[in-house]
Amino acid sequence: LSLVETHRLEMGQILIPVFYRYFFAYLYFRSHMMLECSDTSRNPIQLDFPYSFSEDGHLRHKVTCEPYRFTFRLDDVRGTEREHHNLCHYITQHVYDLLERNFHLIRVHLEEDGFVFMSPGALYQPGSLLVLIQDWGTVRSGVWSWKLSAHEGLERGSQIPYLRWAALESYAVIIMNPNEGGKTLEHHVHLVWERLVSRSSAEHIFVVAHGYGGLAFVDLLCYQLEEVQHRVKAVAFLDSSHNLWHQPLGKAGCDWLKSHSRTWILSTKPLNRSVGSLKAGSPQISAGTRCHDSVPTICMESVFRFFSKTIKPKATPTPFEIITRSKSRLKMS
Repeated sequence: LSLVETHRLEMGQILIPVFYRYFFAYLYFRSHMMLECSDTSRNPIQLDFPYSFSEDGHLRHKVTCEPYRFTFRLDDVRGTEREHHNLCHYITQHVYDLLERNFHLIRVHLEEDGFVFMSPGALYQPGSLLVLIQDWGTVRSGVWSWKLSAHEGLERGSQIPYLRWAALESYAVIIMNPNEGGKTLEHHVHLVWERLVSRSSAEHIFVVAHGYGGLAFVDLLCYQLEEVQHRVKAVAFLDSSHNLWHQPLGKAGCDWLKSHSRTWILSTKPLNRSVGSLKAGSPQISAGTRCHDSVPTICMESVFRFFSKTIKPKATPTPFEIITRSKSRLKMS
């Protein structure tokens, strides 16, 4: 071997073990992080968490006021787990407090380990009902993304902007909590539908489903098509994981989705630009971003505009307009 080849071999022998060391440490941390964060609502918050949310919803250090920075420590994986767990727990409890204090939502317990947030009297309000379903993982009610909530603020990472908009439109709200407890996301969506949503008096039910939440809603549609299509006015899929080629929805369900839903997908095209796909079960449009976590916030205004359009009465020609057109045809002839 030449001197250069020998050097490369020696560097490979050094770098490969280092790479695997970091790689397996990351996998270990990720797996434990999911388990730790899955129990955030029952574990007591650590009093030494050095950050808090400012009035404008940004996470700042209590002493230095510096923005939040997460540090992965290879030599202290347990410490890294603990920091991430404390972060998840703090964001969860802070958002829960905002849901109850600022928006007056109430907790509705469904099973031993599960609950959702709901507007008081949501089941009896005859107007519109907004149902939010977040992605699979560890996020809880009121949160779209831990990462965005911690690094870019609650206006970007939480569901609070949706609640604010819903309040302006006088919508009642049900926020699902599919990652709470030990059951699957699909089971949670079915349960909330059966016990709450299906019993509401709302004339118009709107659903916003992010990521795997979209797959869970389509799963509900597969099993309760007639009831769902009778009650739900429109569905907004936000970078959804559903796939009609693998979910047995049937022709009637696919036809309903095409006319009652929109899918915002990751794309470099400008927001709301049409994006075609052979696998599309509903009209697909650009989310204006390549970041999965950012889709709900970026598309929010478009989502509510879509909902409003579905209940806006269609303009019908008046008798005067009809007569005028008839006369104009006669004159032309």
